[in-house]
Amino acid sequence: MLAELWEDTINNLWFQLALLLALAMGSSMLFRRLGFSKVVGQIALGMIIGPSLLGLVVAEEGEAGDLITLFAPFGAIIMLFMIGLECDIKEIYTKKNIMIAIGGITLPWVAGFLLAWFMLPEPGPDYDRFYQSIFIGTALVATSVAITAGVLREMGIIGSGVAKTILGAAVVDDILGMVVLAITAGVATGEGLDVGGLAQITIAAVAFVGLGSLIGMRLVVRVIAKVEKIGMARGMKESGFLLALSFAFLYAFISEMIGISAIVGAFIAGTSFSGCEYRKQFMEGITFLEWVFAPIFFLSLGILVDIRLPAELWIFAIALAAVAMLSKLLGGGIPARLSGMNRRESVSVGLGMAARLEVAMIIALYGLTVGIIDTPLYSAIIIMGVVSVLVAPTLLRVAVQSLGESDEAEQGESCEIR
Repeated sequence: MLAELWEDTINNLWFQLALLLALAMGSSMLFRRLGFSKVVGQIALGMIIGPSLLGLVVAEEGEAGDLITLFAPFGAIIMLFMIGLECDIKEIYTKKNIMIAIGGITLPWVAGFLLAWFMLPEPGPDYDRFYQSIFIGTALVATSVAITAGVLREMGIIGSGVAKTILGAAVVDDILGMVVLAITAGVATGEGLDVGGLAQITIAAVAFVGLGSLIGMRLVVRVIAKVEKIGMARGMKESGFLLALSFAFLYAFISEMIGISAIVGAFIAGTSFSGCEYRKQFMEGITFLEWVFAPIFFLSLGILVDIRLPAELWIFAIALAAVAMLSKLLGGGIPARLSGMNRRESVSVGLGMAARLEVAMIIALYGLTVGIIDTPLYSAIIIMGVVSVLVAPTLLRVAVQSLGESDEAEQGESCEIR
């Protein structure tokens, strides 16, 4: 009787929501007190309460699964929309950021393929080692924009030049990552490279970023401002904010429809509306939503992981995580250095692009669905992502702090010279 009551309680949607928010708050306070990122703490806590250890929340079963499936992506969209509102669109989509993104895609793709080719055990008769290796490289391509943005915002440097470079390159990374996935899928499934389909995805993505940003800046933002003025005159202060939020979800929908991540669309909407005269009021409204739903997103990333793997795949997952972070550090850092950034800034950019998870999960799930990889290899990719989001943001915090100390030292020296 008690066991049945406990099972009913632990699987209840509202109990799960109460539990997750309370645990998120507690873990955030603990990790901040210890000097670590609260984002990292929430992901680690998700692993503890998920199927890997305690099994309090299982994402695939009952109402708890509905909570993770619905609320977690909502939290990511809210957070990326808010981050976009804090950014100047002209400083995000630049030639420098595009070059950094290309470097951050090419090296991880090649490095991931080579590691898988030499380390993966011989697969069963239903799988091909060459195609699996190509797919592993693809899973290393995209940057975890949500994780990196959360850490940068938590550190209070979201408006800095380094942060804008990281975010701009990461968003371009995710868009190009979907193009890479289209190439890999065509080759690995034996259907051949669909040049027409690849061109369609590329053109649609570029057109969406360009036209979506232009329409947002020139037309939508004026409509939102007018609605806000009318609403304030009639005692409805929330009018403009609700319309802006609805456009954010519309952009997320369009983004997903053309084959790129929904969070990219939300970010584009945010950057498009960042010039609105009521941006400050919108930021106040979106912050409350972010407080509620962003922790659920970060917790869910840990909950979705199952660490129960064979030893050889654990070794491969750790090696893959190391290669993933190093290849992004070099692939993003070297072009940043060549573009004129100093050594510390370049290292910060590379580390800022090193975290993988939500897009890697999407890619891994696709590979599992179409039969390119099996379930253990899928889990190894997810563990790679979890390791990267636990380690890379911590290193990024150290790099950015040393960058600030370096800037202060340089300012001090210049004052002494004067």
